[in-house]
Amino acid sequence: MNTPRAIFVSDLHLGTAYAGARGDREALFERFLLGLEGTVTQLYLLGDVFEFWMEYRHFIPKHHIGVLAALHRLRKSGMEIHYAGGNHDFNLGTFFEKSLDIVTHDGPFEAHLQGKRLLLLHGDGMNPADWKYRIVQKILRHPLSNWAWKLLHPDFGMKIALGVGKTSRDQHHGEPRDLNRYEAEARTLLKQGYDIVMHGHVHAGFVKALPEGIYVNTGEWLKRLEYVEMTDGVCSLRTYAA
Repeated sequence: MNTPRAIFVSDLHLGTAYAGARGDREALFERFLLGLEGTVTQLYLLGDVFEFWMEYRHFIPKHHIGVLAALHRLRKSGMEIHYAGGNHDFNLGTFFEKSLDIVTHDGPFEAHLQGKRLLLLHGDGMNPADWKYRIVQKILRHPLSNWAWKLLHPDFGMKIALGVGKTSRDQHHGEPRDLNRYEAEARTLLKQGYDIVMHGHVHAGFVKALPEGIYVNTGEWLKRLEYVEMTDGVCSLRTYAA
């Protein structure tokens, strides 16, 4: 591997089957991951990889074993992998770090790649107008809330979570996010000395040169199988050729 390559991907929402989502996207993502072996130095998962993730003491969702095994294989091959939780898979627990040796992040984090300084995050709560969501976020992520949720049987808890997520998505289907607000916040963050600010969440997909720096959104894997590739310090939005 001569030229360092980094891959960034988010918003697969594996486990949900709402209208419009590709039914084969999990199998394609597993194939995509295995194809990175030996060609990529870093992999960054920027949230909402799973529609819901709640780690119990002795159980993890079995439906995603193919993707989890592929991630494990990539780590064994020497690839550096980071996983930032999103607004759906925020409760990553210890499984990814202890069992898969993947570095997890609860919020925005900094990376230095190919001579560039990056700020990476999922993007939920980034919009200054999302103050109500930030309050709900604190409640959901509180240790007491997690303790109470784990009193439920895993099958029952998963059914509730997937149902709530589908209902919320159906109710807000087609409502565009105010991308101008996200861009304004990205400009503020870039002024702090970052070369690149990158996030997911809005399912937009772009690489945009601003006066303050480079603003990137990883797009989504739900329908379009999008991801971002960084080579020689340059980010490019790609679509996986399924």
